[in-house]
Amino acid sequence: MARDNRIDTLKGILIVLVILGHILMQNNVNTLNHAVMGVIYVFHMPLFILISGYLTRQPSQQTAGEMWRGVANVFIILVIFHVLSWIMVYFYQGNVLRAMGNFPYGVLWYLLSLIYWRIILYYTPRALHDRPALHLGIALALSVLCGLTHLGNTLSIQRTLNFYIFFLLGYYYRQGMLPTRWWHNNVLHGLVALVSLPLLLWLFPRCGNLLNGADHYALSDIPQKLLILAASISMSLLVFNITPDMKPMRQIGRDSLFYYVYHYFIFDLSLAPVIRGFQWPLTLPYMLLYCAITMAVLWLLSKNLVFRSLAQPMIKRRDRSPSRQE
Repeated sequence: MARDNRIDTLKGILIVLVILGHILMQNNVNTLNHAVMGVIYVFHMPLFILISGYLTRQPSQQTAGEMWRGVANVFIILVIFHVLSWIMVYFYQGNVLRAMGNFPYGVLWYLLSLIYWRIILYYTPRALHDRPALHLGIALALSVLCGLTHLGNTLSIQRTLNFYIFFLLGYYYRQGMLPTRWWHNNVLHGLVALVSLPLLLWLFPRCGNLLNGADHYALSDIPQKLLILAASISMSLLVFNITPDMKPMRQIGRDSLFYYVYHYFIFDLSLAPVIRGFQWPLTLPYMLLYCAITMAVLWLLSKNLVFRSLAQPMIKRRDRSPSRQE
């Protein structure tokens, strides 16, 4: 699949927002920080996941071996960084049970969910695969109902169900199986975002509990959940449509997995303790500065072959492209 510079740009912007959102969590009691974090969280991971679906090949265009080889590469990276997280958490906190008790650790949930989504899509029956409206309807129902469970962070199952609709939206759009007039209707998406976001922050000022996809909520919270989904879909499509190609962001987008898996170590385990120790300010301008510092360190690390090798596929793809047997 040829590289798409605009998709790389989008990934670059989103990974910066992922890191900024993570940093803003240091002080989300601050009203401005919380509002900015709320807007970021409404669409940054949903759109990142939508792009993951967009970049996923059709089941008919790959063999089971190729699919499982890709899954194995993601799993290897997941295990490497999970073990590194164990070591770092134990080193800083000395609590081996806490360090070992969560799988996957922290932001690594996305990698395990990506594995689930690719496997689910590959083995989805053709009768369902070829009916995107039905498939998306099921995914929407799962997204709404999964929060009624108490799965939480366990094996990323709840987040997988919560965000599956975004993975499918990206996948079906790339396959030309969604109405393009709806997808590119920026006026509609802008109006929905303009109405839903202020409404969301006004009616549910602490809506963050339903944004990460792993929290339990009651039946009475379903209207809030539906409003979040409306805002997330509209914002994701609007940003997807209007973002131009920006050369400075391309390389960050191409290295987005590197930035994603390493930013926890750079900020949470290195910069954040310094900020707390010296009681540096936690207002928005300083949060932007901390994000810039984190990005600069990550950029420098990305030039090191050892660090890069840990976040790259280790099972090489063979030079052949047979079709999946039907």
